Amino acid sequence: MKKWLFIVLGVVLLLVVGVVLFRSIFTPDEEVTVELPEPGEPQEVLTEQKERFEKRIEKVTEGIHVAIGYALANVIVIESEEGNIIIDTTECVEAAGEIKEDLEEITDAPTRAIIYTHAHPDHIYGSPVFAEDRAAEFDVYAQEAHYDFFSEQVLLRDVFNTRGMRQFGSKLPEGYVITHGIGPVMRFDHHDVPAYVEPTKLFDEQLSLEIGGRNLLLKHAPGETEDQLLVWMPDEKVLFPGDNYYPAFPNLYTIRGSAPRDVTDWYLSLDMMRDLDADSLVPSHAEPVRGRERIEELLTVYRDSIQYIHDAVVRGMNEGKTRDELAAEIELPPHLAKHPETRELYGQISFSVRSIYDRYLGWFDGNAVNLDPLPEWERADNICEMVGGTEKMLVEAEKALEEQEYQWAAELAQMILHVDSKSERGREIKIEALLKLGEATYNTNARNYYFSQALELAGKIELGQFEISAEAARNVPIDEFFRAMAIQLNPEASADKEISATFNITDTGEVFSLIVRRGVAELKREEIPDADLVVNVEEDAWKELAAGTTSPVAAMALGKIQVEDWRLLTLKEFVDLFEQP
Repeated sequence: MKKWLFIVLGVVLLLVVGVVLFRSIFTPDEEVTVELPEPGEPQEVLTEQKERFEKRIEKVTEGIHVAIGYALANVIVIESEEGNIIIDTTECVEAAGEIKEDLEEITDAPTRAIIYTHAHPDHIYGSPVFAEDRAAEFDVYAQEAHYDFFSEQVLLRDVFNTRGMRQFGSKLPEGYVITHGIGPVMRFDHHDVPAYVEPTKLFDEQLSLEIGGRNLLLKHAPGETEDQLLVWMPDEKVLFPGDNYYPAFPNLYTIRGSAPRDVTDWYLSLDMMRDLDADSLVPSHAEPVRGRERIEELLTVYRDSIQYIHDAVVRGMNEGKTRDELAAEIELPPHLAKHPETRELYGQISFSVRSIYDRYLGWFDGNAVNLDPLPEWERADNICEMVGGTEKMLVEAEKALEEQEYQWAAELAQMILHVDSKSERGREIKIEALLKLGEATYNTNARNYYFSQALELAGKIELGQFEISAEAARNVPIDEFFRAMAIQLNPEASADKEISATFNITDTGEVFSLIVRRGVAELKREEIPDADLVVNVEEDAWKELAAGTTSPVAAMALGKIQVEDWRLLTLKEFVDLFEQP
């Protein structure tokens, strides 16, 4: 008993020492003054855009309403004889609750159906509010690629969360975020991913519905996401495009991270929308658009902007140009660039160019010098030595700041910090350069990212840790938890280990096995003969264990997990292999 007590105390002591050392290395020694962004044209443009998101519920046509300005995404309500049909539910229960309360002045009918135009957080996480008061029959519709979104989120949850908070400026102090370009504010809590109401009906290409006297056609319309769908009401000639149209240059690549989007699919989906000749267009961001001519104009400008950038990149690649060359030179033609609804308030052309290039050709630019480039820290060391030390690099970085060459100043500061991570002046220059880069752009994603990293470096904000609630964990397909486990294997701890485990999911009959083989965890969907470990566990219990929302001891005490032959030490040995150092 004493031995275990000493071990526990030793671990606690190591953790305390580790935290102290971490803070001494990475916490700035001196207070850095950070001022609010200076006023200028970008702030004026964003303030003008913000006015479009005044909080309101707007009537589209008889029995169709859209709630605008409560959060990043809209909520659309279609009244029917059987109850309300909800298209998208915004990103949190707080915003959804405000909308539902205000909607009661228009309709207090129960919810008959929810339709998710796609699985991004700002469209699904308000759903519990609208599902509270259900009609006798209740369905939730989505395109069948809906759950692919969760596969990425589970695998890359930490990096997506970190970059997402920067992109949306989730931790920025008041005064930094004017608008998000396609909505007033992102209210999603990146620290605690909540539960949502799962789809009950998935479809592939299209699905015709008749609900309470309303005819709806759901069509697969890949674009911003692969699972994107549109909703068409042929009787009323009202079109709901999801996020395939909003009043800003489209986010053909998102800097929070994603696989390169198929932009060809996107403009072809817009062509499908144009063919419908809608009288009303109700996007999931910003206000509705009315009139066939205006809708045709906007959808055409939008699809032409996407195709123009795509085709320009492909032409340039065939001419042998590099990604950097194309990102620097490709612009929209004047008639598209000057259109007020294609301003780079949300998507950015240079980001899009790089993404299209990578989707077709990958990272290699065709120059043999770049086949195996030096790591940036080694390049920084070499350049520093070549110019005569960090003091001379600091002089150049100061000069770049004075001459308002903020990108060059940031790059020089980054190299200085690679060489000397404790350089206070290098840190100050990088902070100032990032703040100036943020001030200079009205692209809201880039602006928030610049400001967030500047304030992180200044010690003014911390992003915090990502957590997933037990309810949210239950929404994720169990396959993804086992797939994520394989990735979480600690290669050092398992370098000389060979151990196998079979997991029988008792309430669904599914079977998963993991074979750890010297640094690799192979996943199989079948039982392994003579496995070193056999675990019988309920699906939700395993999801909660894998998400860290419950402990093996608690699950065992409740009878939700059972280890055959009482191989508890083997279970501990196996689980320890997935603990990160």
